[in-house]
Amino acid sequence: MAAGPQPQRSQFYMDPDNLDEEMAKVPLFMKHLPEEENETLAALQSLVYDGPPEEIAENFKNQGNDCFKEGKLKYKDAVDYYTRALDVECSDNKINEACYANRAAVNLELGNYGRVLRDCAKCLELNPKHVKALYRSARALFVLERVDEAKDCCEHALIIDPDNNVIEDFKQKIIKRKEQLEAKQKAKEEKERKEKEEKEKLEQAFKDRNIKFEITEPEVREKANIQLDPETNTLSWPVFFLYPEYKESDYIQSFNETNTFLDHLEVMFEQRAPWDVRGEYTPNNVEIYFENNQKLRPSIIKIGKKLPLGKVLSLDQYVITNGVPNFIILPKKSSFKDEFLKKYKKQEEDKK
Repeated sequence: MAAGPQPQRSQFYMDPDNLDEEMAKVPLFMKHLPEEENETLAALQSLVYDGPPEEIAENFKNQGNDCFKEGKLKYKDAVDYYTRALDVECSDNKINEACYANRAAVNLELGNYGRVLRDCAKCLELNPKHVKALYRSARALFVLERVDEAKDCCEHALIIDPDNNVIEDFKQKIIKRKEQLEAKQKAKEEKERKEKEEKEKLEQAFKDRNIKFEITEPEVREKANIQLDPETNTLSWPVFFLYPEYKESDYIQSFNETNTFLDHLEVMFEQRAPWDVRGEYTPNNVEIYFENNQKLRPSIIKIGKKLPLGKVLSLDQYVITNGVPNFIILPKKSSFKDEFLKKYKKQEEDKK
């Protein structure tokens, strides 16, 4: 008996080890629009452009709606379909306003708030009474903290749909946020006002005391914790005591201008410093100097330990570098002190 006609088998081959990946290449089973070119898909897609523009746009809009309903994994596909529908430029404004409003809804979920506002604006150009476009605009504006505009959108929507409880509730949320932002802004302005006032008082205190600054690093001066006590009208300074013999230093966080140098030395050297190998640094056995940098070559000036800080800072020769005064501490009798001072004397002689 003669064999009947044999069925023709497809030559299409799928790799069984990568079945999910292979199936995703088949248009019927695609979960997302591919980025790379797919000939079969391109042929199928060309069919959707057959027919009147309104029918084509409606088809794309419906596909966008389906993707949106499927959830966030297909939001980008939904945006693509709504965009394709709008690109058709059909004459049915109902379709176009729906695509703008729906694309705005997807972008709202994606956090693309600028795109939401642009699409809602386009939608409202076509239909000024589109309540959803007004509501979605309000939500985007709220996130961007443009609360006055958001409230305005809600009020326009409620004129059109006064019984819309969702929009009314959102309007109240906007009003509450507006109050919070206004309170925050008021507090910020008050803080800035006080800071400006304190800064002006501080600058006046410097001027009254003949205090001079050399500013090489403005940010350091800004951060220097110089305090003006409004009750006593006294300044407190951060101060460095430098010990060049041992390359050590002490930082005094708050040295009131009425305190003497001896006041702080007695506290610092109440116990012997660990680096003071010969025990020479005691309140009664040290001298205090500062460097005068106003001349071509610096000189060094000795000051009394019983002088208050404010008196020294007001001297014509004293210039504060970047907001932090510093002083050199040397033992009364030591070979290091003699050599250290000799360098300044030599500079003075060379200058002459």
